[in-house]
Formats: sequence, C-alpha cells, structure tokens
Amino acid sequence: MTQTGFIASSVIALTLLNVNSSLALLQAGASSQIITPSNPTYLAGLRNNRLSQGVHDDLFARCLILDDGKTQVGFVSTDLIGLTSTDITEIRNRAKLIGSSAENVIITATHQHSGPDTIGLWGKSEYYSGVDLNYTDFLYNQIASAIKEARDSLEPAEISFGSSQIKESDQVSRNAREPNLIDRKLGIIKVDNNHGKTIATIVNFTAHPEIMWSENLLLTAEYPGVVYRECDEKIGGITLFINGALGGMITTDNQFNTFEEVERIGGIIAQKAIEAAKSAEKQVNPKIQHSFELLEIPLENQHFHTLIGSGILPKEMLINDNIHTEVHLIEIGNAQIATFPGEVLPKLGFRIKNNMTSDYNFIFGLANNELGYILATEDYEKKLYKYEKSMSIGSQIGPITTNALVELLRK
Repeated sequence: MTQTGFIASSVIALTLLNVNSSLALLQAGASSQIITPSNPTYLAGLRNNRLSQGVHDDLFARCLILDDGKTQVGFVSTDLIGLTSTDITEIRNRAKLIGSSAENVIITATHQHSGPDTIGLWGKSEYYSGVDLNYTDFLYNQIASAIKEARDSLEPAEISFGSSQIKESDQVSRNAREPNLIDRKLGIIKVDNNHGKTIATIVNFTAHPEIMWSENLLLTAEYPGVVYRECDEKIGGITLFINGALGGMITTDNQFNTFEEVERIGGIIAQKAIEAAKSAEKQVNPKIQHSFELLEIPLENQHFHTLIGSGILPKEMLINDNIHTEVHLIEIGNAQIATFPGEVLPKLGFRIKNNMTSDYNFIFGLANNELGYILATEDYEKKLYKYEKSMSIGSQIGPITTNALVELLRK
C-alpha cells in the first residue's frame, strides 16, 4: 500500500471511529417503582372525604434518564394529582441521601383523580388536609429510588420521536369549556438500546384522568394505567405517561363512569402510541440542551393565602407573597419539550408550540409543581373560567410562565 493509500485508509478509519463514538454517546436508563398506598387514604380531586376502600390497580413512579455525555436530564411520571415544589425539594434531598441527584429531573404528575391526596385539599372536610405524612415519606423514597435505579442502569441508546392524531370521533378527549380549542395530538419519545430492545417510551397526551367520578373509592391509575400495561407489553421497556395542556377543561370523552370506559379510552391512546412508535423517526447523534428559568409569581388568590396560613398547603410555597416555581426547555435532536408548573390551558400550550422550531413538539404539564390552572391574561376574568380562576394562584402565572418559555425558545 502506498503512503497516500495508508493515510486515506487511516482517515476513513478515524472518521468511522469518530462517527461510531458519537453515535454511542447517548445513554439511557429507566426504572419503575410502585407508589400505591398500603392503607386507606383520602382520594384527591372531585370532592372531600373520599376515603379509599381498596385497590383496583397499582400506581407507579416511572423514570427515564438520558445522557449525551455532556448533559443529563431525566423525566418521572407519577400517578398522582400533583406534587408541590416542597415535595420536589424533598425528593431531591432524598435522592442525594442515596447517592443520586434529581436536580435535572422533571417530575410530573398524571393528575389522575383516584389517587392519594398529595396536595392537602381533599381531606375529610375543607378544613383538614388529606395528606398522610407516612405515605408521603414512602412516596419520596420510592421516587428517589426510581431516579437512582434509572441512573444506575444507563446504557448506550438510540432515541426516536413520533406522533399520532386522535380523532374527535374516537371519543377520547373533549374541551368542556371551548369545544374547538383542544390539542388531540399524541407524541411519543421512544428510547432503545443498541440491540433494538426498548428501554422506555414517553407517551404525551392531554386529558384529565377523571373517568371514574366521585363515587369511586378504589385506588387506580385510571386510563394511564391501561397505557402502561398495553405499551409495556407491545412496545417493551417502561412506559411513562405525561399529560399536556389539560387546563380549562380538557377531560375525557366518556359516556359512563366505569372501568369499561377506562379500558376503552386507555386502549385507544395505547394503540395510537404503539402505531406512533412503529413509525418513529430515529435521531442521529442527538444532542441534549437543557435550559430553565426560576420564577416568582404573585399569589393573588386569597383562598390559597388562607390555606397556606392554616397549614393545609405547605407554608414553604410562599416567600414574601410570591410563589417560587420554574419552567424548563429541553431540546433533544429534532424535538423540543416545554414544561409548565400546573394545569396550563390549551391556548397557552398552542402559543408555546407555535414558537417551537422542531418537528416534534411536547408540552409537559404539572412539571415540578402543581399551581392549579394557568390561564391566558385575556381569559382570567371571563365568566366561562370562573372555576379555573378560583383554582389558580393568580392572573400573572399565565403570562409569566409563557413569556419565560418563549424567551428560552428564542435563545
């Protein structure tokens, strides 16, 4: 071989080595922990004094960690009504105690209405918190363990993105306030190891899990539980369900409050996710970028002031009449993920998606906080949204969170 040929061969070999190395940079790990209460608990949402009388199906904390060699991010989905920033701080502390970190992990709640009261608003009456401190101690440890186990199981991985559209005729979701203002797009993030085996799939869809109404006293993950079961079996790995812009009032389009309807709606969502996974677009050498903003938002809701003062809501939520919270923007390959700290209305969800420049766009709601409804400025005083206003910290949370995310997208 001539010297020129040797040099050319070496260049090709080094190029292939660099390409293979860069492709192998992405690593991923996933885990799952059961978070079902072992004792009767006050169920969150719908009305006070709903003490559970059994378990229909288990609740989970499911975690996916991604690492591109420079940036590590994580996602946790929990079958809960929501978690406050105080809960998130304690989970981060517990993760440190067991030799892990949750600082760059987005912890979300599916916002299902047949799980334990983790906020405090649904005890035996409005004057009593429904939070069981023994349960939250268990819960924090389980979530921290899920994060550590996912991080400890990191392995070379590939990531793909996909989407599917659920039709109005499928009778899965509806907007009870403004019927034509609804996002029925389902997005998936699928992560496989280098042998083609699925590590985890995130299913991102929008609808309150509230098929089982106030008469139900059984603990259940609701329709996300059906999504877990079907996708775990047919896609493989660990499935996370993360809700989107479900505020005001994106709910399920169910005919009856039965577990048969839970199976029907969950089954349709799962099937759409499975179809999207089959045609998902694999990312080549994806890089992760993670940015966030810490925010201070005035607490205008006097009822919430009273609840904090009485200890029903955590006093740590309020600092100098402001609520401290955060929004995140995560970019992975050809996808962008924006997070909101509560139940953002679809108008604001669309506003963020319209500012995104990627092919795959995700809104993750109830992320690292649950601050109630997040309304657009022009909707805050509308009679149509009287209930949402009563369950929102104030008129500024919509513009402050949305503007912060728009700025992150511009940067």
